[in-house]
Amino acid sequence: MQDFETIVSSAARGGWDWFNQITDPATRKKLDVEQARNEEEAKAISRAWADFAASPEGRKALDRLFDTTLRRTVWFVNLSGDMQAMAAFGCFREGQNALAQEIARQIAIGRGEAAKPRDT
Repeated sequence: MQDFETIVSSAARGGWDWFNQITDPATRKKLDVEQARNEEEAKAISRAWADFAASPEGRKALDRLFDTTLRRTVWFVNLSGDMQAMAAFGCFREGQNALAQEIARQIAIGRGEAAKPRDT
C-alpha cells in the first residue's frame, strides 16, 4: 500500500487508481461483499418507493407531496419584504424540493427507468 503523500499526489494529478489499491485478498473480498450488499439494499429501497408510488394510497400521498414542493414556485416576489426572510424561505423551499426530487428519482430507479439527475 502506498503512503498517504503518494495517494494525495495521485489524486491531485487526477488519477483514480489509488481507489483500487487494496491488495490484501481478504480485505478486497470483504469490501466487495459490503459493496454488493449496499447495492442490493439501494435497489430494494428504490423498488419499495416504486411499489408505494404504484399503489392508489401512495400515488395520492406523492401527488400531495409533489403539489406542495416540486409543482410550486420556490421563490416568491414580495416588494416590501425583508430580503433575508425571502432568502431564508427560498432555501427552506429548495430543501423541500431536494427531498421530493430524491423520492421521485428513487421511484424512477425502482421502475427501471433512467433517473434524471437533479439540477443544481
